[in-house]
Amino acid sequence: MSAEKQQSPWLRHTLAQQAWRDQRQFVATATLFVVVAIIIGTLYLIQTTTTATTARMLDEMSDHRSQLERDNERLRAEIAALQNLPSVMTQAAELGFREAGPDEIEYVIVEGYRYNRPQVTPTATPAPEEPDPIYDETLSGWLRKQWDALKQQFDDWRKN
Repeated sequence: MSAEKQQSPWLRHTLAQQAWRDQRQFVATATLFVVVAIIIGTLYLIQTTTTATTARMLDEMSDHRSQLERDNERLRAEIAALQNLPSVMTQAAELGFREAGPDEIEYVIVEGYRYNRPQVTPTATPAPEEPDPIYDETLSGWLRKQWDALKQQFDDWRKN
């Protein structure tokens, strides 16, 4: 007897490949790929949206900063214009101020008042130090000095 005939019918039925099993595996695999593709696409869209939103916010903040810098410069220019002497003199004249003449100036003398000036104490200044000589001697210059010193010794010896 062959091996197939020895097996019981229910065992043959269980072990036999059925066509619907292959279809089910294919559908499960395809569904898995679709789910993974959807997850990857969703993550990509989230990242792209976040990047675009951040870039838009940075652009808006940069525009706002530029506007604030322009406003600051405009205010600095206004302050400078209001603080110049002719403008201040005009505003003072509008408020009723005028320059005082020499006969209109009064000095108030307070007896016993002494302006507390700090005592000036002499401080010794250190003597300037001589800077270190700059070393710029060359070999030919050193040899010339040695030769001159040797000639000077011979001249001194001859004179003595």
